[in-house]
Amino acid sequence: MDTKDIIMTAAVIIGPILAVQAQKLVESFGDKRERRMRIFRTLMSTRAERVHREHVQSLNMIDIEFYGRVIPVFRIKYQSKKEQAVTHAWKMYNNHLNRQSEYESLEQWRKKSDELFVELIYSMSQCLSYDYDKVQLERDCYRPKAHGDYEQSQLNILTGFEKVVSGERPLPMYVVNLPPVATPEKTEEKAEPVEP
Repeated sequence: MDTKDIIMTAAVIIGPILAVQAQKLVESFGDKRERRMRIFRTLMSTRAERVHREHVQSLNMIDIEFYGRVIPVFRIKYQSKKEQAVTHAWKMYNNHLNRQSEYESLEQWRKKSDELFVELIYSMSQCLSYDYDKVQLERDCYRPKAHGDYEQSQLNILTGFEKVVSGERPLPMYVVNLPPVATPEKTEEKAEPVEP
């Protein structure tokens, strides 16, 4: 067998294997990008409702999806600069969310929350090759006043109900309309004659 035949036989055997592996690699990159895009889309669509369940779930997935790559042979983690920026921004924002008591007012805490959240979605947009600026991410958000009013009403109801159930507050009751009071009918008692 000539060298040419050996190379040809090896190419016939190894070629399809390499093609399948290359296809899996391409699909893996596509799936990873799609998962990252799903997180970014959710955070963008719920940025005016930061206590929304999907918003919180997406935040919690950042560490996994922007972790980088691990080279299995050497067990070395490789994270690009853009991925590092995302995970760093998430750590800063997450750390801030649990420190509300350290601020003098709720308004100061909210302002800092907004800054850190904008930094997070900005770094994600850069990692995903979107050309947004921070001002656009901060201001281009629509939330009807009715949504806020509805959520506040629900919160008031739940808070009031919780206070009643826990015994902190009594259940107020007001009588508005009483039924007419029934008066006992007067019956004349006939006196029976006493016999002597």
